[in-house]
Amino acid sequence: MVDAEAVKKICDIYDWDGKGELDLFFLGDVMYALGMNTTKKVCVGLGQTDEEGKKFAKFDDIVEKVNAAKVAPDSSGTYHDYVELLKLYDKNNNGTMMLAELENILANLGDEIPKEDVQKLFAELCDPED
Repeated sequence: MVDAEAVKKICDIYDWDGKGELDLFFLGDVMYALGMNTTKKVCVGLGQTDEEGKKFAKFDDIVEKVNAAKVAPDSSGTYHDYVELLKLYDKNNNGTMMLAELENILANLGDEIPKEDVQKLFAELCDPED
């Protein structure tokens, strides 16, 4: 069970019109704000839409959806799962991976990030490649 008041507080942030409803486009964002690492597949299964303004739900319904996501099997990976995944790309077995591989993961797998956003991220965070 998640804290219903915490869910409603986050929903209130996304309630632009003050109607007590959440645009289901932001369902995944609510999950992330609660510290959940829910997959997009689970969020879509619970009603998340790909466009704003298409479908809305009352805050109490969102609490139910968050609880359903929390108990959904294989709804999220753990830190250990991600480390194990990244080890597949560690070609030299030294705890590093090629920047191109990381770019591919971020841009094409899971919750896809646009390629230009990945480039901006790398420009800010990474040293130039050798």
